Amino acid sequence: MLPLLLSLGIVYLFALGAGRLSAAIGLPRVTGYLLVGVLAGPTPGDIGLPALISHDHLNQLAFLHDVILGLIVFTIGGSFSLGTLRQMGMKRFRISAVEIGMTGLLVGLGTAACGISPLAAGFLAIMAVTTAPAATQMVMREYQSEGPLSDTILPLIGINNLVAIIAFILLKENGLAPVPNFSSLAAQLSGPLVLGVFMGMAVAIMDQRFTRPVERQMLVLAAVAVTAGMADYLDNSAIFATLMAGMVAVNASPYEKRMLKDLTAVDYPLYVLFFIMAGATLHLDALGHMGLVGLGYVAMRLAGKYFGCRLGARMAGVSPIIRTWLGPAMLAQAGLAIGLAEELSRMWPNQGASVQTIILSSVVVFEVLGPLLTRVALVNAGEVTVFNLLAQRSPVGFGEGLHQVLGHFTRAVGISHTDGPVHSGEIRVRHIMRRNVEVISNRASFREVLKTLGHSRYDRLPVVNDRQELVGVIKYADIANTLFDPCLHHLVVADDIATDTHLKLNPEDTLETAMQALKDYPNDVYLLVVEKENPRQLAGVVRHNDLLSSHLGAHSAEREGRAVC
Repeated sequence: MLPLLLSLGIVYLFALGAGRLSAAIGLPRVTGYLLVGVLAGPTPGDIGLPALISHDHLNQLAFLHDVILGLIVFTIGGSFSLGTLRQMGMKRFRISAVEIGMTGLLVGLGTAACGISPLAAGFLAIMAVTTAPAATQMVMREYQSEGPLSDTILPLIGINNLVAIIAFILLKENGLAPVPNFSSLAAQLSGPLVLGVFMGMAVAIMDQRFTRPVERQMLVLAAVAVTAGMADYLDNSAIFATLMAGMVAVNASPYEKRMLKDLTAVDYPLYVLFFIMAGATLHLDALGHMGLVGLGYVAMRLAGKYFGCRLGARMAGVSPIIRTWLGPAMLAQAGLAIGLAEELSRMWPNQGASVQTIILSSVVVFEVLGPLLTRVALVNAGEVTVFNLLAQRSPVGFGEGLHQVLGHFTRAVGISHTDGPVHSGEIRVRHIMRRNVEVISNRASFREVLKTLGHSRYDRLPVVNDRQELVGVIKYADIANTLFDPCLHHLVVADDIATDTHLKLNPEDTLETAMQALKDYPNDVYLLVVEKENPRQLAGVVRHNDLLSSHLGAHSAEREGRAVC
């Protein structure tokens, strides 16, 4: 068995290559990390092949796995912006309620019909509700997705997992105990809640005192470790407590999500290790023991998540894009379901072990399928730019890279080096625009305009007519006078306050054309993109940040190319 440090170094190198290979063939990098874990983990060792990560290694890394999972759950809790929830009303809760209800109902009835006991089917129904936050979040970060669907996914994952934890505690205390113990039930529910609120408030208070990002990073890491460790010590749910801590910390801090933004600078390598360990713990042999109940569980969970999200989104009145693609983005399943199944197996050895086998085998399916479908959903929803998809590929090959390194080194030691000029490829607006645009109808009331602007990430909204043609744009500045004249509110609709915008690009405009528009209109947060053949048909938007990063990346490549000349 190799030393742990050497094994980690080797699997990190393999993960780096597997991630790039996955991106090159159109798969999320998470898939590559999981595959490295599977191939390097104990499973090959169990059949006589060399294993880079042994069972002993996984035991030594167990504490780190818990800390990383705590960071992920803390971030999910931080996505619960109470202000946004108030502005959106009950939409997300309606979606979540229908999705949870349909998933639990279909899995419970489906697995019971396959021959498992009603109580075991109830536990399977609860575990089916859980959604793995890590895989989904990593895919969203990898492709820098942004839009209404992305804003909906993470809070729904948090609601799913919170409901599943509470339901599991209730069923465990009432279904497995000979006599219900209400004091134990109260402790299991109130303990994580009190601990999470206390730690979240402590983090929010300390966050105001720190001015350096590294201090805030240390604060969150310490808070997650203390919360998870204290919950384990008290025999409470660490995930429940950490989720509450993240939600309270972000909503109580005057700086809101600053701490989470700082955390993104250091957490990615930790998340990669998390998925390597997740792959190493996947029980591929469990697939052979899935049986009829396991197949029913997988089929019913797929149906429940997809149709539950679709029906819930329809009832909530959200856009058709969210209705279509929310379900596929909610399928990943791993850590929480495995943890609940393991706890059930300890408390209920006979049937609990059967439930654990079903969960372990189905996790193999959903952990592989989930990230891929999340990518498909985000791309088809128009919340990932083409440029971000293309950026996954290596800008230089191995030969060219070696040539540039040698050239740079020879110049550093004073040896002249010549080469031909390098030119970056031409980037078009269609490569960097986002197609899923938040718009408002020209017949929307003034109150609806205010509500939509209130929870929009931008300070302006495109206005479209019934044919989805661009009518104009509403800005905060345009409605300032109306805000102070309540008598006009019931008379005003969006069409009355929309102003025409002359700042329009088309998908075939070059990056330089878009940059010139940015210079001409520096105060606009995004540029509208309309179809070239039909200037009234809205095609998407280009954010300033995407435009600037693309421009800097292209010119950086050109400078690197000229430097070797």
